[in-house]
Amino acid sequence: MNIVLYGVTADVAERIAERYGLKVVNSPDKFDASGTIVLVPSINAPRYLLAFYNAMLRHEEDVDAVIICGADSCAAVSTVHYCTPQGKFFTLNGDLDAGELLAELYQLLDSLFAEGNQINF
Repeated sequence: MNIVLYGVTADVAERIAERYGLKVVNSPDKFDASGTIVLVPSINAPRYLLAFYNAMLRHEEDVDAVIICGADSCAAVSTVHYCTPQGKFFTLNGDLDAGELLAELYQLLDSLFAEGNQINF
């Protein structure tokens, strides 16, 4: 599973990665077959935004979820949403404390991992 996270700290990303056996990387260009979390820093520079957008498009089929925590704090939320595959974009409230945020992320990711493990006959 490849997850893109925006609006969380590196500590939160590490805790999620540890729980789900994922590797933390800094670009969709570094997705790994074993599963990764791309921790996206604040996107302010148009050049970085364009590079991120292009990387997301190159790896569209590899993206399992894009989760933005605090969409109001993401100046580039519309661009990030636009380059996310349909049905794989999720937002969480940015006003949650660290414990609440982790609980919300775990709940969302548990459901995504459960969906990914279903067998279709």
